[in-house]
Amino acid sequence: MPSTPISAHTPEKSSAKTAERVLFALVCLFLFVYLGIFAYLNMFRYTQHVDSDIAVDAMLAREIWTEKDLTPDNWIASTERLVLGVPTLSALFYGMSGSMVFSMGLSCVITGGLLLAAIAFTLKRCQISRLGIAAALLALCALPINGLRNDGQMVPFVILLWFLFADYYALHSICLFLCIGFYLYLRERTTGFTGTAEASPRRAAARCALVWLLLAGLCGGLALGGMRCLQVVVLPLTVWEILLLFFESDHLANSLPRKRWIAAGFILTLLAVGALAKLYPTNVDYPMFMQDGKGMTDRLTRIVPAAILECLGIAGNCKLSSLAALMQLGILAVLALTVYGLFFLFGKKSTAPSSQKMLLQALGTSLLLTVFIEIVTNAEAAQNYFFVIWFVIVTVLAALITHFEKAAPRFAGLIALCLCVFALVNIFYTYRDCITTEDNLAEYEEVIEYMDSQNISYGYAEFWDASRICMMTDGRITMGHCYHMEDLRMYWWTTSTKWYVPNLPELMPTAYVVCTEDKAAFEAQFPNAAIVSLGFENRRFAVYTSAYNLVPMI
Repeated sequence: MPSTPISAHTPEKSSAKTAERVLFALVCLFLFVYLGIFAYLNMFRYTQHVDSDIAVDAMLAREIWTEKDLTPDNWIASTERLVLGVPTLSALFYGMSGSMVFSMGLSCVITGGLLLAAIAFTLKRCQISRLGIAAALLALCALPINGLRNDGQMVPFVILLWFLFADYYALHSICLFLCIGFYLYLRERTTGFTGTAEASPRRAAARCALVWLLLAGLCGGLALGGMRCLQVVVLPLTVWEILLLFFESDHLANSLPRKRWIAAGFILTLLAVGALAKLYPTNVDYPMFMQDGKGMTDRLTRIVPAAILECLGIAGNCKLSSLAALMQLGILAVLALTVYGLFFLFGKKSTAPSSQKMLLQALGTSLLLTVFIEIVTNAEAAQNYFFVIWFVIVTVLAALITHFEKAAPRFAGLIALCLCVFALVNIFYTYRDCITTEDNLAEYEEVIEYMDSQNISYGYAEFWDASRICMMTDGRITMGHCYHMEDLRMYWWTTSTKWYVPNLPELMPTAYVVCTEDKAAFEAQFPNAAIVSLGFENRRFAVYTSAYNLVPMI
């Protein structure tokens, strides 16, 4: 009997598989480290790092539970009147725990986890390998380095959008990925561009209808709150689908199969619920105007590119020999790799699955639509509006790793290994201070201690101090907002009308927390000096007390 030849490459293949497993474990390890950091900061450092603009979400959650209303009439919204958001989930936990800090921290942890799950689901739908998926999730957590300074504390601003302290665009991002993933699933079933077959058509149709309705409901709920869902999800997917139909029909020269219109019907459903949501009454008035030619040119060539670079963390203003310069050069390298990946994936010789290209097309359309809006209107070109560029980057990295795992495993491994090295360095560059800082609230704590000693549970301060004091006491002290303490008027922005006269009595012990440099201006507004008296002062604040509540609701 002839002997079976043993391949000379068997040890090499075994060694390669071992290296792949080790690399995958290393990527997962760093991913879990970052998720642990985010969970720790949310659950145990929430009051340490949030500012008033973020803290008001937790206060809104308390109002939702107290008023038993998703949109309490007493709550004054900012640019959006949220119907579905992280405060909605936080309100449920507040009802169980009675703690704004705990409920909001837990809600942010859950929402961030759901976002990563939605991205992983969609990448898997696009035939991304498990190493590619893990690397994409780690990249989303570990690559952002653009710091937001808050009392000496740096946290990457785009991380705040998804994982830390507030929800901003987390649910919109979840909706975007789930809608794209479901659309790709519909294309698989109806056009068979990946050859996927269903074992039980009837059961699959029922499941499909249920998911269709759930995603339409999620999109509609987000669209009820404001324009973000239209900008990030509905309009980009609509534009993308119109372009697909145009090119797939050979510029409208040929008719498409009837089954192809099922996927188009899903996008049309999202557009319909988004349009109907705009009929919902809101108290938010955010006017936007068209730019003139000069303004558009300035935004196209200077303002918008600068905001995108800032979103990526490329801010300059650092010595070339510093760690900050090294981190920014690392991001530039990632950006260069992304550009190469886009040319590679969409090149004529590309063998990438259609689903991967379509995912990048959808994400790219969302990003480009935001760029277009920012160029032609006077909307603030803030860095956070361009966050979808990070989704494009991590998707390209995932697709490259997936392709080169077979074609050039050393290159795929090098990408993943470099990502792990960057993740390790970024822990020390960004998050070490985040985790260890404990003395940045000393002045606030002294103000709270004084108010507690005087048994004062209501007070007023300027916006950027008021909500922070309220959160540090977990709602024990309620602080209303004033435009300026030298002109005691209600600040009509993310606050409750219940915290001002006449909904509070005029005769009640009240504290007024004033920045020390504004003391003279604050005192000058009172002809009768006996109305308020200085009770406490430190380097940052002066706390005045009065037997009268002097802040009316206007």
